[in-house]
Amino acid sequence: MNEYTELLLSLAKEHHIHDELAESLSKLMQQYPDLSQWGSHTELKHKLKMLTESAFTDKLIITE
Repeated sequence: MNEYTELLLSLAKEHHIHDELAESLSKLMQQYPDLSQWGSHTELKHKLKMLTESAFTDKLIITE
């Protein structure tokens, strides 16, 4: 686990983000380390959209 992943998980815990969601974000960070203009932006955006929609559906994210 790299320092960015550890930081993400630490911040997620501090801000009461569900472990499942934090772990999914962590996996995406590891799959898509290249965020330069030549990276896989389109695919990453699609996966983040799917993850977010799933989190709302599963009530891991609740809006007030």
